[in-house]
Amino acid sequence: MLRGTLLRRAAAARQYAVGQQLCGAFNVLRVENVPAFNITCVELEHPSTGARWLHVAADDENNVFNVAFRTTPTDSTGVAHILEHTALCGSERFPVRDPFMNMLKRSLSTFMNAMTAPDFTMYPFSTMNRTDYKNLLDVYLDAVFFPKLTRNDFLQEGHRLQFAKLDDPSSELKYEGVVFNEMKGAMASQGSRYTRALSAELFRQSTYHHNSGGDPVNIPELTHEDLREFHRLHYHPSNARFFSYGDAELEGTLSQVLPTLERFQKLDVSSLDVQDEPRWAAPRTTAVTVPADAVVPDPTKQSLVSTSYLLVNQITAGDTLDSFALSVASDLLLSGPQAVFYETLIEPQLGSGFSPGTGYAGSRRETSFSVGLKGVAEKDVEEVEQRIQATFEKLAKEGFPRERVDVTLHQIELAAAKVHPSFGMHLSFGVMGTWVHGGDCVRPLRIMEQAAELKRVLDEDPGYWQGLVKRWFVENPHRVTVVGHSDGEYNAKLDEKEKERLQQVREQLKEEDVAAVVRDAQDLVAQQDRKEDVSVLPTLVVSEAVPRVGRTYDSVITEVAGVELQVDEQPTNGITYVTVMLDMSGLPARLIPYLPLFSSFLTEMGTRQLEYKDLAEAIKASTGGIGGGLDMTPGVADPRQTEVSLSLSSHALDRNVPRMFELLQDLTTAIRWEEEEARLKTLMTRRAAGLGASLASQGLSYAQTA
Repeated sequence: MLRGTLLRRAAAARQYAVGQQLCGAFNVLRVENVPAFNITCVELEHPSTGARWLHVAADDENNVFNVAFRTTPTDSTGVAHILEHTALCGSERFPVRDPFMNMLKRSLSTFMNAMTAPDFTMYPFSTMNRTDYKNLLDVYLDAVFFPKLTRNDFLQEGHRLQFAKLDDPSSELKYEGVVFNEMKGAMASQGSRYTRALSAELFRQSTYHHNSGGDPVNIPELTHEDLREFHRLHYHPSNARFFSYGDAELEGTLSQVLPTLERFQKLDVSSLDVQDEPRWAAPRTTAVTVPADAVVPDPTKQSLVSTSYLLVNQITAGDTLDSFALSVASDLLLSGPQAVFYETLIEPQLGSGFSPGTGYAGSRRETSFSVGLKGVAEKDVEEVEQRIQATFEKLAKEGFPRERVDVTLHQIELAAAKVHPSFGMHLSFGVMGTWVHGGDCVRPLRIMEQAAELKRVLDEDPGYWQGLVKRWFVENPHRVTVVGHSDGEYNAKLDEKEKERLQQVREQLKEEDVAAVVRDAQDLVAQQDRKEDVSVLPTLVVSEAVPRVGRTYDSVITEVAGVELQVDEQPTNGITYVTVMLDMSGLPARLIPYLPLFSSFLTEMGTRQLEYKDLAEAIKASTGGIGGGLDMTPGVADPRQTEVSLSLSSHALDRNVPRMFELLQDLTTAIRWEEEEARLKTLMTRRAAGLGASLASQGLSYAQTA
């Protein structure tokens, strides 16, 4: 058990003032304390380039840096995604192929990556070592602002023509490329194709209509020149958002970044502004074809149906409560067996589970909500659509029970108090979605203020939920119902079209073009095999930069009611964490294969005291969730024998610890297995559907564990 009462982090002592200039180049625009997280936010601008910076001062040595660029594709060639890859193929100061992978060997980073979102690309890292922080910052800045972007790197990471036998033009002509192959795999599943269709149909005209990762059908249309021009316009300080977090001195980071910014002049990037999606006058319905699920419980139920709603414009709406309230509503509609749509869609067994894309998408400039089912019979598609609308119409009259709203708000309070080492990194992810479009960078951090405001509004206006649901769902004309029809030959047909396209390309290749394809392949192999001088990369010298003595933490071992208890005191900010281990070594061997299902369903079956819906609500009202798991370790006495343990883990605010233990006791002594066969069947059906849907994206993992 882990317990503690200390605050998680305290705001840095250094005070900044609006109008103050730092490092002779950065103007302080705003200073705001966020008591819920014990942090101080400092927003700055570099007037010479227009670059914006958010520093979050915190008593946390896991320092974070992140730089993001608004990347708004106008097609599905994957230019933003391919640029993310090629930017990491060597730069001006560090002309080394894949500097990130090489830095993993000479760094103590706690996180290092790059990622492409639908409308921005970001490059974050974190480390607890100050020297390492400076090293990584140098590598990241050079990678994004001064990448080599050579043609060979484009051919390697993006796409290229290549013969099956590199030097044999008589062999099959193929498309190759890291991103091309990555996206062929990513877009091969039913879930990814359907989710992409939802966005494309809801956003008919804005950048979200396109596949920012790239559609394999369109990726070969991208040229090397397109890539370089995209970088010139998008990867510029005038279009950048810099983020830093932790206890590192802000001026030190600013002064290290300043020489990079001084190489640029301010650029007009207004052409990158994302235009608002024109709102519709009436709802729409459309049908799309998607791949069939690899494994389905019922082959006659292969359709999907969802209704998507375009909701709040978070840039123009200002500081309204709607977006936060809609995120709370989404939880009430979808989360757990007590949720509204669980009762109206899942329990009638019209489908095998919620459709891909279900939920509230609140991180974009214009938010949206989708709900529907997968694994639906063709004859039931219309009923699902009708049930969705009928559910909202009922809510527009009745609203949500206040006690259920309070349960969701408790989860928000618990999440705000929870200690986790990646807090700063997650913070950097959360602010970028709207900040890159000119939104308030601190607004996503005011979650406890928004929760308090929602409580006040609900106290004053008993009909608040009814009005919100009526406005955004019942009377919202900008909604689309997307029906997905499964085709077991979907991917095979795409492959056939790709072969036909390549055949046409092959017929048009002149002799010199064929020679160029062979030469490009040989040059690329030679480049990949070439030994590089990685010594140009900064290296963390352990003897100089790493403390010899690590931290140690004492545990107290005691007994409670004859059961051994280990207690660890830590600054957990008023949360107690507990794990209960149950020895299962005496279980008959024939039952061992069922333990994963047993542990998975343990919290979803109900007890003799509580029905499964009431149990789910009780867990949510008092804890951060209760999870079952399995631990298998070699035996202490005989390593050839395996010791099997079932674990139950949970955490709760200190005031709710007694109730948490009551629920844990119920789950270990009073589960209702025999009386809940229908419930068990529903869980098994959803489990099978989930496993089938995951085959395309997790095939390698399954193969490795087979």
